[in-house]
Amino acid sequence: MSNVVPEGWTLGTIGDCVAKIGDGGTPATSNPEYYAGNIPWVVVNDIRRHIYRTQNTISDLGLNKSSAKLWDKESVIISTGATIGEVGIAKIPLATKQGIAGIQCNTMVISDYLYYALVHKKPEILAMAQGSTIKEVRTPALVKLTQLYPPLPEQKKIAAILSSVDDVIEKTRAQIDKLKDLKTGMMQELLTRGIGPGGVPHTEFKDTPVGQVPVQWQIHSLGNVVDFKNGVNKDKDAFGHGVPIISYKNVYAGGGISDSDLNALVEMNEKELARFKVNYGDVFFTRTSETPDEIGFTNVYLGERNDVVFNGFVIRGRPKYNLFHPRFLKYVFQSNAVRKQMMDNSKFTTRAGISGESLGRIEIAVPEIPEQRNIADALDSVELRIQAVSTKLDAYKSLKKALMQDLLTGKVRVNVDNKEPAAA
Repeated sequence: MSNVVPEGWTLGTIGDCVAKIGDGGTPATSNPEYYAGNIPWVVVNDIRRHIYRTQNTISDLGLNKSSAKLWDKESVIISTGATIGEVGIAKIPLATKQGIAGIQCNTMVISDYLYYALVHKKPEILAMAQGSTIKEVRTPALVKLTQLYPPLPEQKKIAAILSSVDDVIEKTRAQIDKLKDLKTGMMQELLTRGIGPGGVPHTEFKDTPVGQVPVQWQIHSLGNVVDFKNGVNKDKDAFGHGVPIISYKNVYAGGGISDSDLNALVEMNEKELARFKVNYGDVFFTRTSETPDEIGFTNVYLGERNDVVFNGFVIRGRPKYNLFHPRFLKYVFQSNAVRKQMMDNSKFTTRAGISGESLGRIEIAVPEIPEQRNIADALDSVELRIQAVSTKLDAYKSLKKALMQDLLTGKVRVNVDNKEPAAA
C-alpha cells in the first residue's frame, strides 16, 4: 500500500473497524441433535457477496455445544482456513463453521466497504497464511492488516459503484449459465434424435447399446474406427522452447483446440515429431483425473499447423476412416451415454485412469457426415454465444479490478453530496 493518505482519509488497520471478530465452529457430527436446526451455518461453498441462505443448518444446542458464534445481519464473513480469502456479507443472522470468521463492524466503516476492502486485499491475506499441511490465517494477524478509511459518505459511494459492477457481473454469469443449460439440453437431444434431412425430425428409431437413435445411424466401437496413441513424455528441461504441444489443460477446456490456444512449447527431434505429430481432426482424451466423473474429457484439434505434438497426460485418437466431421467430434463424446461408458471403463486407484484399450471398447452413434455437420452447426451457434458473453464477463471483471484499485486507494476520488470529516 502506498504511504500517501488521501486528503480526508485515515490510515489504520482492519482491527480499527472491528466491533467483534471470531472464528467459527463445527458441532460434533456424531450427534444429529446438533444439526438440521433453525440456525443457518455457513461453509465455504455458501460464501458469496450477499449470503441469504446456506446449505446446512445447526440447532441452538449445536451452537451452544461448539465454538460456533451467531453473527448479526450485515456481518462480514471471510474464510480463513483451507480456501482462504472468500468474502461475503451476511444478510441473515447465521453461524459459520471452523475456518470461517465473522466480523461485526463498528461505526467507523460500513460492511459493504469492508467487504470490498477485503476482496481487494485477498493477495495480502493469502500471503499471510501459515501451516504445514493446511494453511490458515489467524484473526489476530488479519486485524493487523493496514487499511485506508474514507469518510462514511465516500465509503457508501465507493461501495455503491462497485456493487453496480458486481450486479452486472452476476447477471452476466446467470446469462452464461442459461446458455450452458440450453447447450446441454440441445446436445442430449441432437446426439440421440438428430436433425433429419431438410431439418425434418427423424421418425424411425432403433434401440442400441447407447440408447435409442435414428435407424439410419451406425453404431461403432471406437477401437474399430480410431487408432489410439499415448503422448510424449519429456524432462522438464525440454519444455519452454521448441514446437507447440497440446496439454492436458487444452483437452480439458473443450470447445475445439485452435492454434492460438497452444501456449506450451517442447523441444522435439525429427523422429519424435513424426511419431507424435498432430493432424487436423485428431481427437484427444484426458488419461487421468482426481475422480472418475472427470475421466476421458475430450477435445479436437482444429488448427492448421503441421508441427504440433501432444503430451503424455493425454491420449490421441486418430480416425482411421472418413466417418467423422471434426466439429461433430467436439460434442459426440459429451453425450450422457458416452460419458457413462467413459466412467465404466476407467480404473481407480489413487486417481482415475483410462487407457487406449479401454477407450476402444466405447461405442458411439454416428450419423452421416452432412447430418454431423448440421448438428455441429447448431451446437456451435450456442457455443459462440457463450464465448461472446464470457468475453463480456471478463471485461466486467477487469473493470471491477481496476475500479477497486483506484477507488479503494483514493487514486480516484468520488463525488459525494455531503462532505464529512474522516472517521477517526
